[in-house]
Amino acid sequence: MIRKEEKSPDKLFEQFVSIWFELISQGRWDEAFAQLDLPPTYGSCYTPERFRDEIENDHFCEGTIFRKQHLKIVYSNPNEIMGDGRPSLYPIDGTSDYSFEYDIPLNNEFSDLTSGWEFIDAGEVYKVKLDFLHLL
Repeated sequence: MIRKEEKSPDKLFEQFVSIWFELISQGRWDEAFAQLDLPPTYGSCYTPERFRDEIENDHFCEGTIFRKQHLKIVYSNPNEIMGDGRPSLYPIDGTSDYSFEYDIPLNNEFSDLTSGWEFIDAGEVYKVKLDFLHLL
């Protein structure tokens, strides 16, 4: 959960997701995934193992252009690379909830793989859902 603040939702969510990926880059997987409150809309909950498997063995498996360019996948800190991850905020119609997208930082650049998040209004806080990973 993240506390609602004076910041606009787009800045609040971008800060949360950026710090979340920073934790991943530091190898603090359990700490990052402990911040997820809700399972994705479809499929089982994201765990460090499922997240890595989807990136390394599904989206960027052996033989893909990305893997030919990067023999090893390195999870990068978004605050230490060029670009902004193309953050995109979408209000969910009829609710006070938001959908948010952010490109995944890999190998010291923002990849073509986008993470999809939902932030669910729960009064004083937003509950957090990592909803999908989608290759653009």
